[in-house]
Amino acid sequence: MDMGKYAWRNATAVAMCALTLLSGAQGQDRKLTLQEAVDLALRQNHALRIGHFGVEAERQKERIARSSYFPAISNDSSALYITDLQRIEVPKGAFGASPGPIPPSTIFLSQGRKSFQTSGTMLAQPLSQLVKIHDANKVAAADVKISEASLRKTTDEVVYTVHELYYQLLATQLNRHAAELQITSSSENLTENGEQYKNGSLLEAALVESRADSLEAKQKLLTTDMQISDLTTQLDDVLGLALDTKLELDPNVNTTVDVPAREEALRIASQENPEMQGAVQVLSKARAAEAAAKAEYIPDVTGFARYSYQNGVPLLERNFGTFGVRFSYDLFDGGKRRAQVRERKDEVSQAEEDLARIKDEIGVRIATIYNKLDTTHAMVEVAKEYLAARQESARLVDDQFRQGTVLASQRDASHAQAVKAEAGLLEANLAYLLARDELTRVLGRP
Repeated sequence: MDMGKYAWRNATAVAMCALTLLSGAQGQDRKLTLQEAVDLALRQNHALRIGHFGVEAERQKERIARSSYFPAISNDSSALYITDLQRIEVPKGAFGASPGPIPPSTIFLSQGRKSFQTSGTMLAQPLSQLVKIHDANKVAAADVKISEASLRKTTDEVVYTVHELYYQLLATQLNRHAAELQITSSSENLTENGEQYKNGSLLEAALVESRADSLEAKQKLLTTDMQISDLTTQLDDVLGLALDTKLELDPNVNTTVDVPAREEALRIASQENPEMQGAVQVLSKARAAEAAAKAEYIPDVTGFARYSYQNGVPLLERNFGTFGVRFSYDLFDGGKRRAQVRERKDEVSQAEEDLARIKDEIGVRIATIYNKLDTTHAMVEVAKEYLAARQESARLVDDQFRQGTVLASQRDASHAQAVKAEAGLLEANLAYLLARDELTRVLGRP
């Protein structure tokens, strides 16, 4: 009985743990500020984690290339068996003829054993190859910097995406509130028109129009809900959260914008833009590869020292050393080296042209962004004035409602327009901030 209770208690504990894990796997409500969202994305975004692994892989490749500078110590050992021994023929009388031929007849002397072992440990230091190794290290170092620039670009894009989705979700949530007020106003208007239609003071066409307005408001709310769901899922994915996590965003976003002058922005971008830095490193890599291709014409000269051991090999000492220099050069390769040099020169020209292209594109993007900043700033000023007008109109309608000169539907419609104007101001401010963020991304600044 005690064992049964013990088993039942264990089964209950396992079931509770499973339920806890399942509930933890499901999405939960989460409050986030903009900075918290950015920090979360920088820690958990899949693209950034992949980028970090890529940088580390390139750094290991650089260490591999650097190791070629140092001497290599290797061992070569073997155990062999031969089917027949080496023999030395000693002809008759080879050692003289006193008093008779020595040896008296031709004899064969077997050398060594059928099974033997050899082992050699050699230290080899490349000499002339150091030129090629140096160029290979420059290529590896450029690859590291290219991967780092790519990671920076990905980081900037992820931060920009977080800002963009955060702004869009905030504005859409405010638009949803305006849509709810619009539904309330349309429903009240439909009820009021229904009463007027029954009293004969309103035409049926006006009642149908009111019903259409109510349905349109509900349709807009459904559309807004779908947009909120899509934006929330996209933001969850960028942040590395469960896709069904509900997000409660902090609407207090810093709207102050500090941007440098256009000439200063061009100077900063030419030095810090990750795409520009990547293109510079690609050019550096191409030039190093060209130098390495030219170095293929240099003969390979390697100094070495070897200690050897053998057991069973004829005419060799059991232990002996070897010192020397090994020289190697391809006398004819069918034009391979010449073609490689030409290929590397073309790659250098391609990298130079790509760098010029990126520089021009950055100039165009900066000019476009500054134009967008001017336009969105003007839109913010207009939206502020429009919001003030709508709020004043809502205040006047409230006074009229209290005096009984307007209907409740008119009051609610006025408030809905005010909230919609507030959403419009938020969208204008966020568009201005997004243009600022785009400039920050082009400049290569966090």
